[in-house]
Amino acid sequence: MNQTIEDYEQMHIQDFLFTIKRKSDYLISYFLISFFLVGLLLAFYYDTWQIGIGVGGLLLIAYYSTKLVLPKSDLYQYVLSVVLGFFMAQFIYQMHGMFEMHFVAFIASAMLITYQNWKLQIPLMLVVTIHHAVFGYFQYIGFNRIYFSQLDYMSLQTFIIHMILAGVIFSICGLWAYQFKKDREAHIELIFNKREIENQELRTANYELDRFVYSTSHDLRAPLNSMLGLIEIAKDDTNEEQTLEHLKMLNVSAKRLDSFICDILDYSRNSRMEVDMEQINFTEILNDVTQNLKFIGDNNRTVEFKIEISGETSIYSDKNRLITIFSNLISNAIRYQNSQISNPFVSIKVDTSQTETRIEIQDNGIGIDKESQAKIFNMFYRVSQESVGSGLGLYIVKEAVSKLNGEIKVQSEIGEGTTFLIKIPNQ
Repeated sequence: MNQTIEDYEQMHIQDFLFTIKRKSDYLISYFLISFFLVGLLLAFYYDTWQIGIGVGGLLLIAYYSTKLVLPKSDLYQYVLSVVLGFFMAQFIYQMHGMFEMHFVAFIASAMLITYQNWKLQIPLMLVVTIHHAVFGYFQYIGFNRIYFSQLDYMSLQTFIIHMILAGVIFSICGLWAYQFKKDREAHIELIFNKREIENQELRTANYELDRFVYSTSHDLRAPLNSMLGLIEIAKDDTNEEQTLEHLKMLNVSAKRLDSFICDILDYSRNSRMEVDMEQINFTEILNDVTQNLKFIGDNNRTVEFKIEISGETSIYSDKNRLITIFSNLISNAIRYQNSQISNPFVSIKVDTSQTETRIEIQDNGIGIDKESQAKIFNMFYRVSQESVGSGLGLYIVKEAVSKLNGEIKVQSEIGEGTTFLIKIPNQ
């Protein structure tokens, strides 16, 4: 588990660094174009068009071609560092050795901090050092049109001090880049550590809640089952109509309470369990569900199950949630039969495709009025006082469908039956 968390953390650090890289590239593009335009502006005043267009253009080509050829490599960033150093040399030459143009290198050094990579300072520092040493040497031994500096002479001591100070600036910029990167990584690590602690606390809380729910349900259902057994025994021991009526009412209430406890358990499982993907066999699921539900409702009437499964696509989904969906919808269809119809049925159609699974569950029961159709998926909503169950069944169905990123709709007419339409995307 720890290794997985570390891998996940590293993935987010890499995503973070990639975001920095992308934003930095975007910013640097503006700087490079600005440097090229400055070169053209200087060419206008100092008649150095060949340098401004030729050198500046080659520098842009060097950077963008490297980035185009090796988009996944960081090599273009090191080329950028060299290019910025050459722009400094270009400006110094165009300005005929104006000393202040040396500060362009320091501007470039500050710009490179945005990549949060201290190593990018090294190519720039090497270009500046070599340029100053070579051009300064040739100018001071008498070569014309070198344009390194407007000073007549610079001593070795002055040159060394100049390069030491420049090195200090490059080192400070590199240190900032390094520190920024480390601070960001530490911040991400802190967030993940905090999140892992919170997740662990949540897992512990869920585990304790599971224990509480199952323990409570067991403690409640055990006496309920005993009560139901005693009711059946009492019914066999008496022929008094009023007592039998009272026992019947007790039996109905006890079964309703038992159903409510089961619904609470289903809701608890659905709300906290992760989606567990596995290959689905709809024929097997529907056979199991219909066998388990065939004896509920009015035992004097047989409900016909019409099952139709089409599509050859292998489906991967959460089997337990699909069972919950089918069980609740089919059991409702059985419970709310239309007593005026002699041939009650439940039609279940499943059609699978490459993109989605379509489920249609239709009955010819009592139906649902238009006003109630908009509310039936609400928690604890019951159409009438005569409604069987807790009012959680359809709410659990909707939540289960939502967990599978699907959608559910209802179509119904009073006295004509109800149809539930479900669409679940294939994952």
